[in-house]
Amino acid sequence: MTHLRAWAIALGLATLMPFSPPALADDELTVERIHSALPLYTFEWEQTWPRSFSSGDDFGCTSRVAFGDWRFAPGPENSFGKQHWKRFTNYGVFHCAAVIRTADEQGELADARWDYGFFVQLGTARKGSVTWELWALQKGVTPGSDYTLLAREPGGATIERFTVLQQRCPSGTRLEAKGLDVWDTRYCAINSRAELLSLARKMLALPSLGVIERAVPSS
Repeated sequence: MTHLRAWAIALGLATLMPFSPPALADDELTVERIHSALPLYTFEWEQTWPRSFSSGDDFGCTSRVAFGDWRFAPGPENSFGKQHWKRFTNYGVFHCAAVIRTADEQGELADARWDYGFFVQLGTARKGSVTWELWALQKGVTPGSDYTLLAREPGGATIERFTVLQQRCPSGTRLEAKGLDVWDTRYCAINSRAELLSLARKMLALPSLGVIERAVPSS
């Protein structure tokens, strides 16, 4: 059986999985939870979004990643993935953050549980003849943050589409408590920007989970 967790689980927005995942095989599509003890990226990192701006009398929050409703569609190799929805909105004017909601159906987003987070460009990597941008959604601030790995081919200034990458714990980073019956406690402990970028570069070379794309607002 393919060991696959949906995009929602990677964000930590789904219910706990009531089983212990099996050992991973090289050809499995995999998303293991990535967690840092403290947020790896702050506003000192120039590619953290949304972030504040001021220009003359204007001020507020701006983001390279478009707000709105986004639909996740599994890729052709992701036979166990399911379509679902994200809603990204801005927290406020003086304090900037993305408010993240997840639901199976678009109509359920308004009442969905929410979390705060930030989109972060980690760096770049070559895939074939193309240099890709590597991104992550950094969710939560205390205690620490969870990460979802993303990528995109360079394009316009406003981002409305990402490829969703697999997530496999690098050697020596997997933590897991024993003795809790079928309850899954496993995650990847990643506590530096260099580790996260290195992992994202490796994941770019693997088949992706699918794409997440902003839906065109209805008129």
